[in-house]
Amino acid sequence: MAVVLLGTLLLLLLGSQVEMYRTIEQLREYSGLVDRPLPLDLPADRTPSRAGLPATLDTAVRGVVLLLSDRCGTCRSIAASLDGSVHPDLFLVVEPGQGADGAGELALSYRLDPERTLIDRDGKIASGLGLKVTPAAVVIEHGRMTRASSIPSIRQLELVRASVRDVAGSRQAAVAPENV
Repeated sequence: MAVVLLGTLLLLLLGSQVEMYRTIEQLREYSGLVDRPLPLDLPADRTPSRAGLPATLDTAVRGVVLLLSDRCGTCRSIAASLDGSVHPDLFLVVEPGQGADGAGELALSYRLDPERTLIDRDGKIASGLGLKVTPAAVVIEHGRMTRASSIPSIRQLELVRASVRDVAGSRQAAVAPENV
């Protein structure tokens, strides 16, 4: 009898746990705490260099440009999570904060690679891209800016970077059988 009672109690507790987690998920969804990126508009007629980005991106097969601001808490957490490792397919554009050297301080504080980090002191790069949101990512494919979105977390940045790698990999896989 005691075993049946304990088993029933265990099933009730397990069911309440499942229901509680489902409710938390619904609350996060309702309150907007889910880190969902928003698509952003890009100018269709500009190459990366015309927008103020390095000319090497005009011939890049793929890459991601990440726009960060010294005034943004999410930007700082993303910069911290990079931990100084800026991958070859990633370029950073940092907008300075309050002080004249705010972006430089951000780049130094988080050990961002100076060769892959641009300081957008006058906002020309952001305005050339037509973006007023940070953090944001611009995807470059075959020298063209193909899409942009807000980046609410490092997880979303990694998903964007993975999608760029996956698209490039699937194109290579689709081309490879024809060459055989």
